[in-house]
Amino acid sequence: MRLRSLLVLGTATLLLVSGCAPEPAPSPKPTASPSASVTPTPDPIVDPESAFDVTCDDVAAEMSALVGEPETPVEPVLSLLPGMSWIPGPAQHMFQRAGGIACSAGVTYERSWEVVLVPGAEAVIAGATERQGYRGEQARCEDGSCSFEFPDGDVLLTATVYEPGLGSADTARMEETMRRLVASAASTLHEVEYLDSEIVGTPCERFITEQEVNTLFGVSDARLITDFGGWSIPAEVYEYVNGSRICYFRTSASEYEGAAYLMLTMLPAGAWAFEKLDAAPVEVEGAYAAKASSGEYGENILDVRVGIDWLRFVTYDNGSGAADPAALATTAVRNLTVGHTAPQ
Repeated sequence: MRLRSLLVLGTATLLLVSGCAPEPAPSPKPTASPSASVTPTPDPIVDPESAFDVTCDDVAAEMSALVGEPETPVEPVLSLLPGMSWIPGPAQHMFQRAGGIACSAGVTYERSWEVVLVPGAEAVIAGATERQGYRGEQARCEDGSCSFEFPDGDVLLTATVYEPGLGSADTARMEETMRRLVASAASTLHEVEYLDSEIVGTPCERFITEQEVNTLFGVSDARLITDFGGWSIPAEVYEYVNGSRICYFRTSASEYEGAAYLMLTMLPAGAWAFEKLDAAPVEVEGAYAAKASSGEYGENILDVRVGIDWLRFVTYDNGSGAADPAALATTAVRNLTVGHTAPQ
């Protein structure tokens, strides 16, 4: 498995929340040149191959034996419970893009779980440690929850479990299961094809600039934020393994107050995940496909496929309704496929 640059930045639905550190100099391989255009692929759209034989069915069986049947179906994506606004959509599939799996069930902190397995443990841990996002192996249960984070060979496991009554006495049996899962993945580890994308490592300004956001919103104070507080394994995978970016535009008045204009997240070579979206098809000029939906807090969400890549545009309800992100998406698609227009 070749590793690409990736980040897991944390932001709340409207406010930034810890989850990632200041964005370091990008180091994905390969990086897209500023003039590169997105090229389509004639190949069929298929799910990425896992680098090991453990599946979410295997994880679900182990978790059912530990805590019983889940209240919701097991999904092959990251849980939304951490509440970071950059996770919904493309980032939920980041571990599959990296040759791993993410499995989750439940929608409350009373009863839910998430188990993630990803290859390239040595590189992921080294990068996260450098950015203060990995502090050694974890295995603990207390106050109705358990958390685990440790490698076996070159596979890394991270997991959280919420279940009433869990406590320190449960740590050993829960850890035994987690170590069995990661050991099984490590024992079946094999090389897989890693589908490249020309947006890997692309800076936010390549998609859309502050000036373009100002123009489209009719404002003059839009500021691009790429530095966030905190770091984590998901941040490492999103930014440094996958080469994705979180592009957050809001008023320059404050990082935590005032208008939030746009959040752009992405999944390089993520057409396979885009196709699974259950949302209303819409037209976006220049895009291969687009789907519109709304968020829990009044956000307007526009998912766009450009070639093999998935981009998500989110605008926020700041009291008078969320802006239509269509013009933002059209601008970004044009910038990627044709290039930025000359300043007027």
